[in-house]
Amino acid sequence: MVAYGGDEVNALVFDMGSTMTRAGYAGEDTPRVMFPTSFGYIDTEEEVAAQPTEQTNGEDIIMSEASDQPESTQPASQQPEQPQQQTTTKITRKYYIGDNKINTFKSNMQVKSPLKNGLVEDWDAMEHIWSATFDKMLRIEPRNHPLLCTEVAWNTPANRQKTMQLAFEKFDFPAFYLAPDAVMTAFSVGRATALVLDSGGGITSAVPVYDGFVLKKGILHQPLAGDGIIEKIKKQLQVDLNYTVTPHYRIAKKKLVEKDQPPEIEFRQLEGITDTFNNYQINRVLNEFKETICQVSDTAFEEETLSSRSKKTFEFPDGFNHSFGLERFKLPELLFQPDVYDDVDSNKSGEKEEHEDQKDKEKEADKDESMQDVQEKTNKLVGVHDMVYNSINNCDIDLRPLLFNNVVVTGGNTLFKGFNERLNNELPLKAPGSKIKIHAAGNTTERKCSGWLGGSILASLGTFHQLWISRKEYEEFGESIIHRRC
Repeated sequence: MVAYGGDEVNALVFDMGSTMTRAGYAGEDTPRVMFPTSFGYIDTEEEVAAQPTEQTNGEDIIMSEASDQPESTQPASQQPEQPQQQTTTKITRKYYIGDNKINTFKSNMQVKSPLKNGLVEDWDAMEHIWSATFDKMLRIEPRNHPLLCTEVAWNTPANRQKTMQLAFEKFDFPAFYLAPDAVMTAFSVGRATALVLDSGGGITSAVPVYDGFVLKKGILHQPLAGDGIIEKIKKQLQVDLNYTVTPHYRIAKKKLVEKDQPPEIEFRQLEGITDTFNNYQINRVLNEFKETICQVSDTAFEEETLSSRSKKTFEFPDGFNHSFGLERFKLPELLFQPDVYDDVDSNKSGEKEEHEDQKDKEKEADKDESMQDVQEKTNKLVGVHDMVYNSINNCDIDLRPLLFNNVVVTGGNTLFKGFNERLNNELPLKAPGSKIKIHAAGNTTERKCSGWLGGSILASLGTFHQLWISRKEYEEFGESIIHRRC
């Protein structure tokens, strides 16, 4: 048996998150490639060739092409009417995957994510993402490398089977393994037992792991994360400053303006701008704003105390600049107090009733569909400290001290300055008397790629080769083997 996890063959590790996808070789300390999970696509319509015509010969039907019809010797006026040529329209989709391709303007290009609630929804796009990763970015031959792929802890059995089917039947990998990303995160910090708090772009989750196995009754996840904060920033800028972000690609020229003055810009003349592409580019700007300006209050949120903190200035792509004080603490407070949506929503609702007609409302509803989904569940959403506490309380009582002592935080949102201090301040209030210890990688890359790093560590172990599902086993036992082995 070939030791796929040993030194003979380099295994591949593939980790798809809601915002970024990471891939590379097992045993390395950073992924070889990182690119946005969202993809661009352009649908084009093509006319399909004429359908074959039918000739009747008694009871038999003879199929022939239109060009093969015998020429009639009768005058045109006496000839029977010939059936019109039938044509059908075929839609072909061209995909654009990778940082450069998705961020370069193309007329009529739409931008979409293949994931919903952390689960793969668009399998055609998933296949193209794999193909772009392995063929164009890593430039490897899949049949020469086993593949370890991560999954969310609440993945469905059908999705797990489809992932393995894609690996073996479409890409011809010799061996495959599917591992929960929470377990990989725990491994990345050297722990087999931990409560993994993961807050990324689309999902925030709390998953208890014991001895390398996920405790399913303790899994909690909610769609309130980085994307929710970005939507809140967008609305807050509109309400407080009456400012709408202009993305980089639309700006041809700009002039320097004084602080808080309207921008002076010249727009590029572009045709075929889609709402999804425009929103994606706006969100990129707001993501930069979120990472550079926003900060979590390291103690309980109090406006009077935080108002005296220093302000930070941010300049948007169009030249508009403003100093943000209390706002930069209030915006990420959403992670700990989801009800902070209320003050923005109440203001916006009044404006919409007065200034928007029904068509505009429908258009806005289409644009902000994902955000409305979040808002409908606002009363059910809880802060990240409550998620950790509730997840641990759902586990057996003898495991709770172990989990409280091994809280591992990961994901881009945990990089907010003050996040760990705030979590360390809130948890003892929820569980007085418990010994609480929070573990977090100090390196930004490690925090964002912890799931991939855990997979890299696991797949590089020589003893791991016994766990690979080989192609022969897949052919012998079918798709159901993944539920027994992974």
